[in-house]
Amino acid sequence: MDGGNTHNARDGELDPIQLGLDAVNHRLVRPSFLKNLSPSRLPSQAASDSSLSPGEAPHGEARGSFGPPSHHRHSHLNLAVSFDDSPDEVDLTSPLILDPCADGDSTNIGQRIQQQLELGFVGARKAYAKMASDRNFQTFSHGHQDLVLAVDFNYFGTRMVTASSDHRLKVWDKKDDSWTLVESWKAHDAEIVDVKWNGPFMGEVVGSIGEDGRFKLWQEDVTEVPMSGRRFKLVTNLGSQTSAPFMSLDFKNIMQETWLALITRDGRLSVYEPVDQSSLNEWSLLAEHWVCQGNPPERQEEVGFKVVFHKEKLPCWTAIMAGLDRKSLSLAVAAMKNVLIFRTDKAKRFYLVAELKGARQIIRDLAWANGSMRGYDVLATASKDGAIRIYELSTPRSDKSGSTAGTSSTSTITDTVSSPQPSRPRKNAPSGIGAGLAGASKAPDNSHDHDQHPGRIKQVVKLVDELTNHHGAVWRVAFSQMGDLLVSTGDDASIRTWKKAVNGHWAEYAEIDAARDY
Repeated sequence: MDGGNTHNARDGELDPIQLGLDAVNHRLVRPSFLKNLSPSRLPSQAASDSSLSPGEAPHGEARGSFGPPSHHRHSHLNLAVSFDDSPDEVDLTSPLILDPCADGDSTNIGQRIQQQLELGFVGARKAYAKMASDRNFQTFSHGHQDLVLAVDFNYFGTRMVTASSDHRLKVWDKKDDSWTLVESWKAHDAEIVDVKWNGPFMGEVVGSIGEDGRFKLWQEDVTEVPMSGRRFKLVTNLGSQTSAPFMSLDFKNIMQETWLALITRDGRLSVYEPVDQSSLNEWSLLAEHWVCQGNPPERQEEVGFKVVFHKEKLPCWTAIMAGLDRKSLSLAVAAMKNVLIFRTDKAKRFYLVAELKGARQIIRDLAWANGSMRGYDVLATASKDGAIRIYELSTPRSDKSGSTAGTSSTSTITDTVSSPQPSRPRKNAPSGIGAGLAGASKAPDNSHDHDQHPGRIKQVVKLVDELTNHHGAVWRVAFSQMGDLLVSTGDDASIRTWKKAVNGHWAEYAEIDAARDY
């Protein structure tokens, strides 16, 4: 087609596409049209609004100005895909710029342009979800006789363990693009509620807890034949010190040293370390604490308790600069509606450094992001109230120098977890945290740090985002290995991925409807 020639070269008829473009150009030069077309209705602005946080309104518009009122706060993109009556199929071939010569004023035309943009985004998001489900997700029969309550991958992502209400654990190996069953055995006398790999430097070890009130540690014996029922040997069997079973467990590794955290259904936190770090057969109680401040929940009350270690070898560098020990343990404990952050000081005693608040109902999951070099810690919680809350834990700068710069005399750091002495002598000399505890009792009161508790730092917590795109309670949250992506799932049977946007807020990156696709 040549320049302004609107005739079809073959039959001499007028070209409707060129006529439409000419009409758009003619209408665009009118000041009245440009005056009524707000920036949020332009394609470029609609795309940029997709990166806004759920609570932030686009430029030039007030919150809630688009669509029906809702307690869920979304950007244009997120709001469009959350409508229940969103079309399953969208015609992406229809023009985004409608015929401006049609009946109606320029305001209605702008609204119709916006609607077309939203339909296009809906189609793009559905296509992305379909592509992700086709390429990256696969289903297979797990073979358990009841519900699978917990799944965990090893450090390298090459092995998986599943725990079920049928009292059994199953270990799977990844070969090519499929999972092969290696071993299946009865691990508890009741349903298994949590399971974790301990690694990667401690061998192939799996820890599990069940409603029978036991924590059990299983170590692989590679000399046994797969699927023999004897490949994973029981090396540790710990019972709950209260009448309540364990509800959550987690491991922490620093090279060849390891620690274990357990919490019961009535809120009793226990931290253990091996009597001998070269063997996992015997464990000694390092610290214990009631996280509900002496008021355990009633037996009939729904509870939410979770323990999560910070998994990286070193704490955040700003905390180290403030005086925190490089081998300090960092433990986050979800206790009903709040999260308690514990660290260890130079005497290897746990102390409360921060408390994360804001949840209106119990917290069902908790995740601690890797990324110590960012200068602050990032944690996420999943709550029954349907919200994902993201917190940043930072260390304020101090003008003081030396170790006293990292100490805090404020009342915010007052709760020290009790550290009982072991009831029997150790087989070998203690290392790591045990050595610190042993040395603390012999250290003089007037240490060279001139402080009662050297190594304790002051930290500030900030709630930076509250994500409410899930329609119902949120059950699980997990960060990617680099800590830049957050994955969540909940009662709405959707898997949502979140990414931190340029404006500092977290925005939804992708969604997969698991109930529809599987």
